[in-house]
Amino acid sequence: MPPLENRSLSATQCGPENLDPVVEIRQRKEPTSLNGKHVNLFTSDEVSKHDNAKDCWVIHNDFVYNVTDFIEKHPGGAELILNHAGKDISNLFDDFNFHNHSSAAHSMLRDYRVGKLKNFKNEAHHIPDEFSMDGWMEDQVDWNKGMVCQVHKFGSQYMKWCNSPVDRKLRLFDSDFIEFFTKTPWYMIPIIWIPVIIILSYFSIRELYTTISHADNVQNTDSTYVATATLFSYLFWFCLGAPVWTLVEYLLHRFLFHLEPNDSPYLITFHFFLHGQHHKVPFDNNRLVFPPVAAAVLAYTLYFPFTRSIPGGYGLAMFAGGVLGYVFYDLIHYYLHHGSPERDSYLHSLKHYHVLHHFDDHSTGYGISTKFWDYPFSTVNKKVT
Repeated sequence: MPPLENRSLSATQCGPENLDPVVEIRQRKEPTSLNGKHVNLFTSDEVSKHDNAKDCWVIHNDFVYNVTDFIEKHPGGAELILNHAGKDISNLFDDFNFHNHSSAAHSMLRDYRVGKLKNFKNEAHHIPDEFSMDGWMEDQVDWNKGMVCQVHKFGSQYMKWCNSPVDRKLRLFDSDFIEFFTKTPWYMIPIIWIPVIIILSYFSIRELYTTISHADNVQNTDSTYVATATLFSYLFWFCLGAPVWTLVEYLLHRFLFHLEPNDSPYLITFHFFLHGQHHKVPFDNNRLVFPPVAAAVLAYTLYFPFTRSIPGGYGLAMFAGGVLGYVFYDLIHYYLHHGSPERDSYLHSLKHYHVLHHFDDHSTGYGISTKFWDYPFSTVNKKVT
């Protein structure tokens, strides 16, 4: 998340060359001082004019926030914010019966602050500094440089820093060439992996046909029977691959991605590269799906256990189905962070569940595409009934 002074409608961009109706309102404000810092003042009527998806402001505890860029990222969905655009959300935001916003939510909101209400009551309502996202050891790293070679500096404090999310873009490597391969738009997942599934399926069907045609009980049998048996065998094992993937997904997320490093610089770097980066910048849309190179390494590692333990084309068919399960997993994960599912829908419940994993308790809610495996493994978030 770029600092406030670099974002649209910021005070530093309100010069004469940038005048427009919105900026003009900002420029008219007479700055006042709060805790030694200048802030812009707005009236409630002025804030109320910013009431749509392209220009959305809200009031919380007498502070004014421009949340336009956050609407689509909101864990509760865009509609919830738009229903209160231009209004005071203090009671709603702080209502524990409606939703218990975490300290991370408070600190994220603070990043979008653009000013204060005119004639605000007092300073007792301001968000405590302890919720600041940019104030806890962020001076230890340079966000303009590759983070992979910096995170080891945190040592025993790494996990605390990693689990203090920020809404900003992340750079992993100083090399532009290497950095290119660490960013993956969501649409690259089906583009790359659907052809792989087709190829795996082709070789699986060929191997299944050979296996079935050479079986003792079907030798010299009509080829139509062999083809039919091959097709049904493929479909059965392929469809079995998707639910098997959900278990693999759970195990990887819990026991590999969330394996906390000790003070070792190498383990800290590995953890951040593998999964820690996602918890640090959960809204970076280029880092929500697995980069193809990393996914290929993981797929290659899982390929042999599947095909060697279940030979004859059966394991290969299951593996192909598992890859399809992975594709759905990655797309669902992206949607949970950037989509706005309809309230009371299954995807909305998954989104809420994943929000709890990020912002409430990192040691629960490991399931992404399904909550199922969290129940037998007793890792369901306590706030889920």
